[in-house]
Amino acid sequence: MTLIQGVPLTFHTYEYARLDAFPEFIDQTNSLIEEAFSYQKNFKFNVDFAPLTNTKNARNRHLLIDKSKHKVIAHVGARHKNFVWQGEVIPVTLLGGIAVDSEYRGQGLFQILFEKVLAQLQSQCAFFLLWSDKHELYNKWDFYLAGKQWCYRSLKPSTQIQSTLYKDISKDQKEKMAVHYRQFVNQNYFSPLRDDTDWEEFNEITSSDLLLTPEGYAFKNKGMDLQGILHDFAHSNGVTGLLHELGNEGVLWSAKNEIVEDDILQDLQLVGLWKPNTHSMALKKLSHLLGFELHFRDNMFVVDKDDQTLKMNAEDLLNEIFNYGNFGLRKDNVPVYIGGLDSI
Repeated sequence: MTLIQGVPLTFHTYEYARLDAFPEFIDQTNSLIEEAFSYQKNFKFNVDFAPLTNTKNARNRHLLIDKSKHKVIAHVGARHKNFVWQGEVIPVTLLGGIAVDSEYRGQGLFQILFEKVLAQLQSQCAFFLLWSDKHELYNKWDFYLAGKQWCYRSLKPSTQIQSTLYKDISKDQKEKMAVHYRQFVNQNYFSPLRDDTDWEEFNEITSSDLLLTPEGYAFKNKGMDLQGILHDFAHSNGVTGLLHELGNEGVLWSAKNEIVEDDILQDLQLVGLWKPNTHSMALKKLSHLLGFELHFRDNMFVVDKDDQTLKMNAEDLLNEIFNYGNFGLRKDNVPVYIGGLDSI
């Protein structure tokens, strides 16, 4: 049983709950998150992250409540997504909207809520994934930076393609975009699968502009975080083809180091903080990504290779899969594509 200063959580002032059981806390929870992230008045968390805040996902929004004040004091949101890599479906749990009321910080309350969420969801995914600049904080729960993301910018002027909103385009245009995504994203990258419901939820993200081109599409901007960023795209001719059609419309985030023309600038960053799980389903999925059968023994990830036993911690394993690991188990890193519309 979870304890706060030796007192059972359920009998203390603080109580764990899910948002689907307390829908009256929806507005309060979203306001808590906006305050924690210093949201500007012209942006709304429930618009920028509609797939997370959608009422259908309320069961995956975890709260800590101060019962004496009937107040939400902490929130951890989750969204379960099936990723695909070379024909294998791999479940990933994305975490976001992580916030603690400023008056309650420094009391260990976040740790209690976060560990409860991880324990509840541990058997449902091969990875947890979140985005944060507080790397050392999350390292203690075995979250580590992994996954390469290249940033491209054309030096040519913008072609001034008229932007629109996804909700305003035709059904045929939406179907064409979904086909592009399956063909040019899912078939080439470790990436989230999208069904009709996923695409429908994107109608609500009205803070992101859509640029349609003859051979593909790109989403630009999303709330405060992705201003000036082309963060979600698919194009029949890749990065070069899209930037040729758009010019200097923004910084394009891509999952591969592509050969580009001289007038395109290139930079590199890491995707997010990943935590690999250790139950049997997760090990099977991680083995597929790694290319070797993976075991978990004595709190270490283990590969038996060429009469050797290779032992890795969580960070080592992530580097073997997504970066360039010390054991060299993969010739190439697994390319990770997570569009800004999927991220939370």
